[in-house]
Amino acid sequence: MFNDNNPPKPITKPQDSPDWKGADAIQLDPIEPEITEPETLGLGDRVERIAQPIARVIDKVAGTNIQGCGGCKKRKEYLNKKFPKI
Repeated sequence: MFNDNNPPKPITKPQDSPDWKGADAIQLDPIEPEITEPETLGLGDRVERIAQPIARVIDKVAGTNIQGCGGCKKRKEYLNKKFPKI
């Protein structure tokens, strides 16, 4: 009825290959978790978290560049020196 002179090749698995090394041959380096100390927040960092969104809104509404003036950075550094951990 149906005579096929070129039958399909059998599906082979990588495991059937003579070059297969398997999962046991893979050397993985153990991953050591990086333990970082939590960043201490001074008063300047806390004020910045409040002031930056406000400055962003003012910049967007009024078309100014309060965020880029440099005063916020100076204030943050000054307050962090005076009150490092709050």
